[in-house]
Amino acid sequence: MKEGTFIVLEGIDGTGKSTISKKLKEWLEGDGREVVLTAEPTKEWLGNAVRRANEEDLDPRTESLLFTADRCQHTKRIGTWLDEGKVVICDRYFGSTVAYQGAALAPLMGDNAIPWLMALNGPVARRADVTILLTCEPSMAMRRVGDRGHLSKFEKEEYLRKVQDNYLMLAKELNWTVVDSDVQLAQVVETVKQAVRAYV
Repeated sequence: MKEGTFIVLEGIDGTGKSTISKKLKEWLEGDGREVVLTAEPTKEWLGNAVRRANEEDLDPRTESLLFTADRCQHTKRIGTWLDEGKVVICDRYFGSTVAYQGAALAPLMGDNAIPWLMALNGPVARRADVTILLTCEPSMAMRRVGDRGHLSKFEKEEYLRKVQDNYLMLAKELNWTVVDSDVQLAQVVETVKQAVRAYV
């Protein structure tokens, strides 16, 4: 049995994470691998609590704790899939909480926000074999997201710019692969494939 591989795609809304995750799954399945495509927040009751918190505009500290609780259970399932030799592709993981909630918490906690979120997730999150950060000019991301209709409270250009800055900081510190998603989709997909090929 081949060893499992844990692949994470991160990035602000509108960078194409979901689309590229599906294309990666198709490519790997075509190569004979068993693939699980998963996402955060999950569709379990803790993930539903995260979505409810978003809708009810709760304190960002409360949201951070809910995201992390959902991740704790999700990480257990990811571990089981990996033990079974599957490739796990995760659309958002702990980096999303650090980047998004880090921006939301900055007015309350200042420079302590990101260290607190990193410490909170440290015992919970599993290190991915490869994490791909998809980047995009926030104004372009907003146009893409706007095409979907309803915008969440997180989908505002100034906020997304702060989130992407947090993501880029994480990518540098954690040695993630950064891929520009402002180009043609086929080019982005091929670049992502090249980044994960060594691990699968």
